[in-house]
Amino acid sequence: MKAAVLYGYNQPLRIEDIPKPKATGTSVLVRVIGSGVCHSDVHLWRGELETLVPPTFPLVLGHEVSGVVEEVGELVPPEIQPGMEVLVYWAYCERDDKYSLRGLYQLCGLRAGAGIALYNGGFAEYMLVPHYRYIVPAGGLRDLEAAAILSDAGVTAMRAVKKIIGEVEEDEYIVVVGLGGVGFFGLQLTRLLTGARIIGIDVRRDRIEEVSKIVKLSKHDVLIDASRVDVRRAIFEATGGETIKAVLDFVGTEKTIETYIDLLSPLGVYVIVGLGSEYGPRIPIHKMVLNELNIKTALYGSYRDLVNLVDLARRDLVNYWDIVAKINLEDINQALEKLAKGEAPIRQIIVFR
Repeated sequence: MKAAVLYGYNQPLRIEDIPKPKATGTSVLVRVIGSGVCHSDVHLWRGELETLVPPTFPLVLGHEVSGVVEEVGELVPPEIQPGMEVLVYWAYCERDDKYSLRGLYQLCGLRAGAGIALYNGGFAEYMLVPHYRYIVPAGGLRDLEAAAILSDAGVTAMRAVKKIIGEVEEDEYIVVVGLGGVGFFGLQLTRLLTGARIIGIDVRRDRIEEVSKIVKLSKHDVLIDASRVDVRRAIFEATGGETIKAVLDFVGTEKTIETYIDLLSPLGVYVIVGLGSEYGPRIPIHKMVLNELNIKTALYGSYRDLVNLVDLARRDLVNYWDIVAKINLEDINQALEKLAKGEAPIRQIIVFR
């Protein structure tokens, strides 16, 4: 089968023919239909996550995967059959614990990820999923290729938004920082799942314009181009001088955290999702304690989160199809370069035709 293989950090991925896996036991072989190119792939390619994810070269990257079941092992239950349209939940538990029992596979004490460590991912024509419990039925979606991005960008945003549900009143404001692949879903899901007022922020004018055409915002919602204005002034103009109740930070740099945590109101919640900085700015302890501020984080999402997100997408309540640029496997190195330079579309999808 054809695959894009990474042999070392900062090296171009090589397009090669590698052996096609075979499903045995609990495993499922998926014929890949769509495979998203995520910013995490850039971090992995550059070696920026080496301390968190030990290298396992050679490796096929790609953890946002949609496809069709090709073959199942002898221990796979009959409800999972060849021809079934699926998404792959990529966070694998190597040893079950109390988190896996709750479907929080991404938080298991001993875990690995498809296309991240130990297991090959979806930058290939076929992908072997080690256990059928990581298979999410995806029949009925309008665009299975594009739906690959639900399996990471979408579900990560879902978990982040759930962190603030019940924390924000309808007349209060939520700031969504970074309108890339994950932030785009964050904006949609914040509008869908909360009644709050939303301020979306990005530093790319083209991104602001694209999002404004796709996401159905309310009359109280505002999009701000942080590259052209004093963002603090723009936020206070949008809120009428009020502080904000919650921040969903899909960038996670020292600059974003330092800027937006200072704008939180009492009982405010700051959710860090982006991995833009290994260490953030100094935390304003006095301000946090005196105002009972909360910092939360979100890593990927639970299996149930992804199932629920697919249900919303199946009913066209979440738009995932309008933000993808479909590319061929041979374009992968160019796609990574574009993403690293901040020049990529909201999401790039490798498709196998």
